[in-house]
Amino acid sequence: MAHLCLHNSLLIEGVDFSGDERVNRELHAPMTFPVLLYPGKDSIDLSAQPADERFTLAPGGKTLVVFVLDGTWKSVRKMIRLSRNAASLPTIRFMPPAVSSYRIRRQPKPHYYSTVEAIHHVIEHFAPSWEGRSSRSMQHDNLLKVFNAVVARQLAYGPHG
Repeated sequence: MAHLCLHNSLLIEGVDFSGDERVNRELHAPMTFPVLLYPGKDSIDLSAQPADERFTLAPGGKTLVVFVLDGTWKSVRKMIRLSRNAASLPTIRFMPPAVSSYRIRRQPKPHYYSTVEAIHHVIEHFAPSWEGRSSRSMQHDNLLKVFNAVVARQLAYGPHG
């Protein structure tokens, strides 16, 4: 869903990305600074950083590239264990401002987000802060619109838990 909503994304399916040429090309591109979105204990907490520090996360002249592993928490841990290249990346995380809207399945912890919500929130941390942005008209907001519509539609089919 996120890949379809974001014009500057790349979708690569798999479990072990260690030998994946496309992943390794992105990881080793000279003008990028790749990070992994994962809430590890040593992760850089974007929520705790002032905006000016977040914008200097990537070293001079490099573009920040965020790798996001999608799956259940159990399958993501397996991907990290198997994908040595992804496991070696610096990690980033954030503190969600609210409980997840993903009501179809219970998250392992109250502050865990679905992949789409997490991607949206990371983009929010790097989006320009505009005065008077009450309409929240940022382009990436379509992620949450589509996500919420999918959740509502699924819930209309019956109880979930």
